[in-house]
Amino acid sequence: MNRFCTLRISLLFLAFFSLISLPLTAQRVSLEALDAYIEQARLDWEIPGLAVSIIKNDSLIFAKGYGVKQLGQPGKVDAHTLFAVASNSKAFTATLLGMLVAQGKLNWDDPVIRHRRDFQMFDPYVTREITVRDLLTHRSGLPTFGGDHLWIGNDLSRDEIIRRIRYLEPTAPFRTTFQYQNLMFLVAGELIPAVAGIGWDEAMQQWILGPLGMTESNTTIRALASHPNVAMPHERVGGKIAPVAFDNLDNVAPAAALNANVLDMAQWMRFNLNEGSIDGQQLLDKDIMWEMHSLQMPVPLSRRSADFQDRQFSGYGLGWSLSDYHGRKIISHGGGMSGMISLQTLVPSEKLGIMIMTNFAPNSLTRALSYRILDHFLGAPERDWAQEYLDLGKQARQRAEERENALQASRISGTRPALNLDAYAGKYYDTFSGPATVRLEQGQLYFDYNSRHRGRLEHWHYDTFRVIWDNPIFDMPDKSFLTFYLDDNGKVEKLKVSFYDPLYFYRAN
Repeated sequence: MNRFCTLRISLLFLAFFSLISLPLTAQRVSLEALDAYIEQARLDWEIPGLAVSIIKNDSLIFAKGYGVKQLGQPGKVDAHTLFAVASNSKAFTATLLGMLVAQGKLNWDDPVIRHRRDFQMFDPYVTREITVRDLLTHRSGLPTFGGDHLWIGNDLSRDEIIRRIRYLEPTAPFRTTFQYQNLMFLVAGELIPAVAGIGWDEAMQQWILGPLGMTESNTTIRALASHPNVAMPHERVGGKIAPVAFDNLDNVAPAAALNANVLDMAQWMRFNLNEGSIDGQQLLDKDIMWEMHSLQMPVPLSRRSADFQDRQFSGYGLGWSLSDYHGRKIISHGGGMSGMISLQTLVPSEKLGIMIMTNFAPNSLTRALSYRILDHFLGAPERDWAQEYLDLGKQARQRAEERENALQASRISGTRPALNLDAYAGKYYDTFSGPATVRLEQGQLYFDYNSRHRGRLEHWHYDTFRVIWDNPIFDMPDKSFLTFYLDDNGKVEKLKVSFYDPLYFYRAN
C-alpha cells in the first residue's frame, strides 16, 4: 500500500473515532491492535495473503492487505489486490434479478419455464412449479453441490450444463430442505439474457460494477491474466502450502465468477447497507432490497453452533445468508474455491460492513476475523476467535483421523478383484455426467473424468477401490471410493464413484 493510501486511511480512522463514541469494551482494542491481531492470526494460520476492508456509517474506515500474493514471490497484498470471491457472486446475481423485478420484466414468483421454456428438472411437477425465488434460496431439492462436477474441471457451456439438470435426481422433497446448489444460481443468471436480452457478464458490468465504481472488478478468470495485481490461490500440496492454478468458473459464472478487491467490495457493502443507494443515487428499490435481505428459507442451526457463535437463528434470503449475533441481524455470504476463501458480513443496524479475502483454502480465518471485528464494534466481550477456530480445526482433523481409522478397520483383508485388471479398463458413460475412462498402465488402474476428477486406483477390497485424486478439490476428500459392478455374465456393467455425491457411469464398450 502506498504512503498516500495509508495516510488517507489513517485520517479516516481519526475522523471516525472523533465523531463516534464506541462502547468501553470496544475502545480497549484500538484499530492498531486490531491490525496487529489480523497479521498475527494470518501468521498463525499460515495464510500467504489476505485483505480486509471495513465500512462504518457509509465511510471506508479500514482497507489493508497483509502478506504476499504468491509464496516465493515478493509482491505484497494491498487493498487493490484482486481475489476470486466465488459464491459472493450469488448476491450480485440476485441483485441483477431484483433490478428486472423493479423494471416489471420479472417477478420473484414467476415459474422459471415462463422465461426459459427449455428448462427441465428431474421431476415434471418441479419443472412446472419451480420459481425464480426457489432458484435463489437453495430449496430445489437437488443435493448440496450436486452437479458441480459438470463445471469444475469441465469445459461444458452454460446451456449444456443447464440442459443436463433434468437428469440430476433430487435428494429431498421440493421446498422442504436447504441444500446448497450452485447450478440453480447458474439457471438464475441465465434468465437475464432470456428476459433482458443482455448476458449476465454484461449486466454485471453495466448495472452493478460500473454504477458502484467497482472499476477493478471483473467476472472471468481470463481477465486476471492481464491484471498486474492478483492474488494467487494456494493449497496444501504434498503437505506444504503451494500456489495452485485458478479454476475456470466461466461456465458457472452467476454462482461464482466475480473477481474483486476489498476496495471495490466496500462499495458493494455501502450499496447494501444503504438499501440500494450509493452516493445519493437509488439504484434499486428499498422494498426489493428488503425482500432480498429477508428470511426466505430456514437453515438448521445446531446447538453447538448456536452456543459457540451466540446465534439464535440461521437462514437464507435471496442470495444472502442470514443470522444474528449479540442481538443484531447479520447479512453475510462466504465464497470458496480452490485456493481462495472470502467472507462479507453486514450489520444493518450498526451500518457496519466487513470484507475479508484470503488466498488459501480451506480456512476458517475469514470467519474468525469477522467475529473479532464484530466484537470490536459491537462492544462484545473480547474473544480470541482465531485461536478458537484453530482449535476447532484440530478437533476436526482428529475426527477425520478417527473416521479413517474406522474405515481401515472395516476393510476386508485378503480379498482380490473378481476380474483381471484389464477387464475393468475401458470407456464409461452417463447421460448426466458424460464420458469417463478407466485405463490400465503398467499394472495400475486410473480413473479419468476431467482435469479435477482423475487419479490412480488403489485396491480396497473385492471390486472396490479408492481413487487417490491427482488434483483434489479443497472441500472434497483427497480419496474417494470407486466400486465396479458386474452383470449376470460376470462382465463389468457400471461403476460408482463418490464426488460430492455418488455418481454412476455405465460401461460403454
